[in-house]
Formats: sequence, structure tokens, C-alpha cells
Amino acid sequence: MEVSEVSKFLAQTIPFDQLSSAQLAETALQFSVYYCQEGEALDITKERLLIVRTGIYALYSDKQQLLTKLEEGDFYGYQLLLTGLADADKLVCEEDGLIYWLPAAEFHQLRYQYKNIDIFFQRLFGRRLHQYKEQQGSRFTLKVSDIVQARKIAISGEHTVQQAAQLMTDKRVSSLLVEKNDRLIGILTDRDLRTRVLAADLPAATPVHQVMTPKPHTIDKHAYLFEAVQLMSRFNIHHLPVLDKDISFSMITATDIIRSQQDHPVYLIGEIHRQTSIDGLEQCSLQINNLAQVLGKQQVPAHEAGHIITTITDALTQRLIKLAQQELGPAPCVFTWLCFGSQARMDQSINADQDNALLLEREPTADIADYFEKLADFVCQGLARCGITLCPGNIMASNPELRLSLKGWSGKFAKWIASPTPEAILKASIFFDMRAVEGSKGLFNALQQDILARTNNALFLFHLAQSALQRTAPLSFLRNFILEHDGKQKKGIDLKKRGISLITDIVRIYALANGVHEVNTRQRLQQLALLGALDSKEAQNLSDAFDVLAHLRWDKHLHDLNQGHDASNLLDPAILSGLQRHQLKDSFAVINNAQSSIKHRFCKEV
Repeated sequence: MEVSEVSKFLAQTIPFDQLSSAQLAETALQFSVYYCQEGEALDITKERLLIVRTGIYALYSDKQQLLTKLEEGDFYGYQLLLTGLADADKLVCEEDGLIYWLPAAEFHQLRYQYKNIDIFFQRLFGRRLHQYKEQQGSRFTLKVSDIVQARKIAISGEHTVQQAAQLMTDKRVSSLLVEKNDRLIGILTDRDLRTRVLAADLPAATPVHQVMTPKPHTIDKHAYLFEAVQLMSRFNIHHLPVLDKDISFSMITATDIIRSQQDHPVYLIGEIHRQTSIDGLEQCSLQINNLAQVLGKQQVPAHEAGHIITTITDALTQRLIKLAQQELGPAPCVFTWLCFGSQARMDQSINADQDNALLLEREPTADIADYFEKLADFVCQGLARCGITLCPGNIMASNPELRLSLKGWSGKFAKWIASPTPEAILKASIFFDMRAVEGSKGLFNALQQDILARTNNALFLFHLAQSALQRTAPLSFLRNFILEHDGKQKKGIDLKKRGISLITDIVRIYALANGVHEVNTRQRLQQLALLGALDSKEAQNLSDAFDVLAHLRWDKHLHDLNQGHDASNLLDPAILSGLQRHQLKDSFAVINNAQSSIKHRFCKEV
């Protein structure tokens, strides 16, 4: 064994890098070197410290659950050395490599001799205990079906209000589902009986369909509970029919939600919809970072946290529009408030800025133009006060170029698709992820259908794919990370620019080529797999890679938040565990493979 090689390696490995050259040389003499072959199970029953020099090693629990993967610079064995208690783990070599072993006596001598080394391994052991503990279910991921039972109490619209009142009394409920041929057509509440029957002095024989609330808002039983809160708060309703694939399933009430989750921070959404001023909304928005930290402590998955944060942004936008209309009066024509980018995809994080626009039923001239200019300024400035910063690229409804009629927007998209210049392709990457936040869904659907009817255009898809291939995942030929500087003496990997956005771009191309209406990246992948437009294995790999990158970015943002820093997408892979580094490399490899597929499929001569 070349002692100098061991010394050189230790000099680059925490915590041994704190030793002097003489101390390193002396310590290196205590190590033995072992060569491992792929598939070999290592003997980890002896009290000794293992350091990975080269290769990859998978660590499994006694239940054959993968706990982590050890790579260069990772340690194992310190838990047995520190406690005398051995885990029933299994360590298997997945890629040929070298292991350095340090006997127990020499390990303890180093601990006693160098306090920093002792502290390092004590803390490493503490993190290991935390890392491998079983995760508990999160109260933030409750579904509607978790708090309501399959209890359908329904009545026909032809029954009388007296019969309805009797049924409500017998069943001890405050509302009924009203059905026709087993299909929901309305609901009847105790409030309806008071205001529409008793107060109007109608006879007891009045048919239910005359006083019911027709076409009520509904929610699927598999939806998240916070989505029910959003609907009920936004429209000021207290009874929400629950459906199971368009069939009536049950009814959820405000009382049900309060009883089950009274301390749930997502009640912030309800508070937002109750505010009567921008000052009130600004105060509500101060709770968003606290909510993010609670979501982190509850180990809510990144995609679900993104959904929650986006729902809050939607609520702020919707309430600001209502406040603007209270000040400006009713809109002079039908409109839709559009959002783009991460808000449209429902994957916002805590450092998102604004990307929005207005879709108008009529051309924005004279009084119409003046009204929507004021509304847009009110909402965009209000969002900025609530911490959702103004877009540096001016992709906002306050920009008059982004307040257009249906004809105007259709023409703009048609031009981008027919003449895919670099500028048009850049805009396509922003505007083609679009969702209606407030206003007319019909107007939005008309625009979306018009766009998707045009996008299966070989020339447009060629240039869109070429643009998506301009940036690659930061992984070298030898599977090493390629780091970049952020201009502030920090280096790392931009998880958004060099990871998440690359997957988003790839999936968008397939979605536009196949007329997929979904905007959320994970939902797009599911739909593409169902259509056969994307191989199911490739779709799953992309979905898994997207989740890994989103989770790492979410953890990074939470760390920055806890440190009092602005959330940054730049991650130093050196701080990751062996398993995380391995997953990150695999994710980048998935991106590289998907880009090769994109090139083969869409970049042929057109």
C-alpha cells in the first residue's frame, strides 16, 4: 500500500483534513486497503471504521430496504464503534472499488487525541439516527376521503320541501344532495329552507328543485383537504358535495373540516379570502414562510408542498382581483386572469416571482383598456407587497402587451408557432405552460384548444427541441458533477436551471406534440404514458428524476429559510449523503437519455 496515496486522500476528507502533514502520515499507516468486486457483501460485523475510496456500496436494512449508497469519502462502522451496538445491516458492493479500514483501537485513539474528529463522528451518528427513522404520515396530505365517509343522503328534486326537512331532521344533517337519475343536480341546505321557503312564505308542498342551489361546486373524494378549504373559502360556501368519479359520494361541511383539522396552517387560505384590504393580505402572506417550515418539519413531499404554496398564491390573486373590483366596479367585459410557469404547473416554491396576464373577451380599447390597466396594476402591486416579486422580464398583466383579447392571444401564439424564431421559442417556454386562476374558464378553454390545435407542427417542435438541447445536465462523461459559480464566490449545481427546467422543457415538447391539456409536469407524464406517446418506463424515470430534483431544491430552500437567507437554487453536492448524490447522478443521467430521445424524435431535418 502506498502510504502517500492514503495520506493524500485523507488530506481531502473531512475531518482528517484538519490534521498536519506529519499527523496525516502517521494516521495513514494505521489503515489497511481492501479491493471489493461488484456483488460482494462486505464484512461489517467487526469494530472498525470503513472509508470508501472508490466504488459504490449499497446499504440495506434487515428488511432489505435500501437505506443509502456509500460513495467516495463516505463512512460506515462509526455507529458500532461509538455505541457497541451493531445494526443488522448489509453492505453490498455495486461498483468495483477500494475500501480503507481503520481498526477500533486506532479509531478511538484518534478520537481522544483530536477533539474535532470525535465531535465529527458523534454528529455524524446523530444525523444517521435522524435520517433512517421511520417517517410518519403528514397531516398536510390528508385527502377529502380521510375525513368524510361514504354517506350519501340524497333526495329527488320532485320531493317537497316538507319531505326534505323531515329527511334532514331524521338523519341529523344540515344539507341534502339533490339528484335526478342518480346524478347530482343541486344541494338543499337548512339556509335554503330558511331564506327561500320560510322567508318567502312558500307552501310546504313546494318542490325541492324550485328552492335548491343548482349546479353546486363539487370536489372529488381523492382531492387534498386544503383544496376543499380553498373552494369553500373562495366562494363562501359551507357545504361541498363530494364525488367519486362523477357519482355522489358524500357531503363535506365547514364543521367537518374544523373538527378534524382546526390547527391546520393551511387555514391561511381561508384567512386570505376573508381579508378586506391589501394590508390584511400582506399580514397573511407573512405566514407563508412559517407554513413552509412546518411543511418541512412534517416531511411533506416537494410536489405536495409546491401544490400548497401555489394554492396560496392563487388565493392571494383571487382575493386581490375581488378587492380591485370593489374599488373599480364590475368589469366591462368577461375576462380571465392567466398565470404561467411554475404557478401554472402548480409547483411553485418560496422564491417564485410573478408570471401572469389577462385574456379579454373584447379588444382592450378605450374604457375597457383603462379598466384592466388599473385592475392589473392593483393585483400585480398587491402580489408584490405579499412577497411574490415583480417579474424581472415584465411577464405580468401590468404589461399592456399581455392584456389581449382572445383574437389577440390566438394571433400571438399562431405567430410564435408559425415563425419559431429564437425569441418566439424563448417565449414559448414561458407562455405554453398556462392556467386560468380567476374569471371565465370558457374563454381560457377556447384559447387553450386553439393553441393545442396548432402545436403539432414539425418545424415548431424542431426548434422547440433544439432550444431544449442547448442546456445539459451537469454530469461529466465519467459521472462527475460539473459545478458552476453564481457570481458570489459560491459554486454548486443550479437545480432549477440545470435540472428541473430541463425536465419541464422535455415534457412540454411531448405534451404540445400530442395535444395534452394538463400543465403540471407529473400529470403530463402520466397522460403521455397513457396515450402511449412516451414509453411508460421513460415516463416513470422522468417523473422519479423530477421528484428527486424537486425534493433536493425544496430541502435547500428550507435550509436557506432557516438560516435567514434568500432561497437559492444553487446546491453544493458535497453536503449530500451518498444516497442523495447517487440519486442526483441518476437523475442527470435520465435527463441526458431523455434529451437524446428528443433529438432523435424531433430534430430530424424538416
